[in-house]
Amino acid sequence: MKRRNLLRGALATGLTAPALAALTAARTDVAQTFSPDAPQDLANLEAAAESYGYGYHGQAPTRVLADLVTDFTTLRPLLTVPQPARVRARLCRTAGQMAGMTAIVLHDLGSRRESRAWFATAARAAAESGDDQLHAWVLAREAMVPLNYGTPRAAADLADQARLAAGTRPTAAAVLAAVVAARAYALNHQSEQARAALTAADALMARLPESERSDTWLTYGEQKHHVHLSHAFTTLGTPAAPGRASSGRWSCPRRPAR
Repeated sequence: MKRRNLLRGALATGLTAPALAALTAARTDVAQTFSPDAPQDLANLEAAAESYGYGYHGQAPTRVLADLVTDFTTLRPLLTVPQPARVRARLCRTAGQMAGMTAIVLHDLGSRRESRAWFATAARAAAESGDDQLHAWVLAREAMVPLNYGTPRAAADLADQARLAAGTRPTAAAVLAAVVAARAYALNHQSEQARAALTAADALMARLPESERSDTWLTYGEQKHHVHLSHAFTTLGTPAAPGRASSGRWSCPRRPAR
């Protein structure tokens, strides 16, 4: 009641300086109780993470690694202060993407132990972000480490976890998880499971939205799919069925899928 009377008195002579000051005080008193806006740095870091997803672009892996880790450490001060839940989730998602891509570069550089450590950090960040697809992507990408180092059973275990996290929706992470599982099963002489995973991967790929089909580390393109499938079929000792997958091209180079 006292504030009402004070405001009425201040406004009685119009929007004078004292009246405007009283209105400002009333507004800021309430506005301070709202959750703060997302920090500007977060939008920049999200854009940076998306940019890193396009790979090396002719740069030395060590240079990309240095840039990635520098931007990753920029997240620390934003994560150590209280943030609204939605902002915290975005921060953790960006941290998970950057840590996962750092792990990919370390794997490419042959640093298996460091790569695993960064994948573990990426998985923690993804779990806290609440983004199941990011978590599935981290696990599927991590599965490629033991897959490429000759331990298919460990790769299959990680790929199975990734498939569980991804669920049944047609997403880049779901396709990657299924096809990496197929390769791991094939190497582990589990041909029936490998063929079932290949069928699942093709079905998911056929329904994958265009927005997730670009050729980046964070998405899943046609060429990447063909390379994975080619490796799986080669391991199984079976040629790819005619027309398999959307384009039916099977002239992929025999190199590890990226």
